[in-house]
Amino acid sequence: MERRVTIGDYEVSIQAEQSYDPADPALAVGYVVRYSIVRKDGRPVRADLLRVHSYDLIEGISYFQSIDEALDYGEAKARHDVATF
Repeated sequence: MERRVTIGDYEVSIQAEQSYDPADPALAVGYVVRYSIVRKDGRPVRADLLRVHSYDLIEGISYFQSIDEALDYGEAKARHDVATF
């Protein structure tokens, strides 16, 4: 699942993905989320980086239990990241 948002001069793509138990690949354990940020004008986001990516994110030590929870968390983290540019 993907959500796209515009935050000021930045376009953000947020992706949530189902995660599975490594010991039992048929058992879904929740969702992880990640995001990427680009500038609308094509200039670098930071130094010479045209795109900034997050790592896979979870809530503390737990997976998100819904796609919406994961996407909302990813958007909040992306907004925080953009505020630091």
